[in-house]
Amino acid sequence: MNSQTRSKLVFCALMTGLLSVQSASGAAGRSVRSDSSDSAFDFLGGFWGTDLQGFGPGFDAGKTDFKLRINPNESAHFFKVCMSEDGFVKLIGATATCANTDYALGQTKAYIAVFATNLDSSSGFLFRTRGFVDPVASTTQPFYHLWEAKPAMRFWWNGVTLAGDFNAFDVQIVLIDRSNGTNNGNFDIEFNYGNGSDQVPPLGTSSNGFQGFKLGPNSMGPIAGPFGPFLESGEPIRFCFRGGSLLVTCN
Repeated sequence: MNSQTRSKLVFCALMTGLLSVQSASGAAGRSVRSDSSDSAFDFLGGFWGTDLQGFGPGFDAGKTDFKLRINPNESAHFFKVCMSEDGFVKLIGATATCANTDYALGQTKAYIAVFATNLDSSSGFLFRTRGFVDPVASTTQPFYHLWEAKPAMRFWWNGVTLAGDFNAFDVQIVLIDRSNGTNNGNFDIEFNYGNGSDQVPPLGTSSNGFQGFKLGPNSMGPIAGPFGPFLESGEPIRFCFRGGSLLVTCN
């Protein structure tokens, strides 16, 4: 499990759309694409800094940049993130060590899956990025404002393919700090799919992955794919945690 850092200033292009699932999505949308130009934040709402790139069955993506509270009966704390090549992240103790079992499909403890399936181990790249996201879009340009942005972490499967397939696609998990500087563990999850209006996985494939998470007593899914297609005006697929509980509707 080797890793190398790659420094660059990039601006997220978070693409998302409507899913036929019971997601707690926000009222205002931000389309999710790939990294874009220096002016992308005004239109896409994301600003990203240093990437950590991983290889192998997965890699140790480091400790979370802010505390997460995933159980109302427990306090907020930092987690170590084990990023699997197969479309999910596993959350373990902040001082624990990622093991091969943390990268294997069939997780039952704390995990978040954007598109968990048997992805081709030789395809694409895994990136872990820190930055800022403005979760709320205005109706006039610029649609997003840096002073409204929240700290965020992005886990990006870039240019990956299903095992035995040749059609590349992108998926992302974005965690957004909603503690307003108190580090109380409030956060949002955003699931992002595709690049532009493509479907994930591409049409014609015979294998589908799933979306879902298990965080303490909070769970969603698994919901089977494919997901998409997604329009640029689509709302984020967002799930909001406040006080360790999953909200029915984000605020």
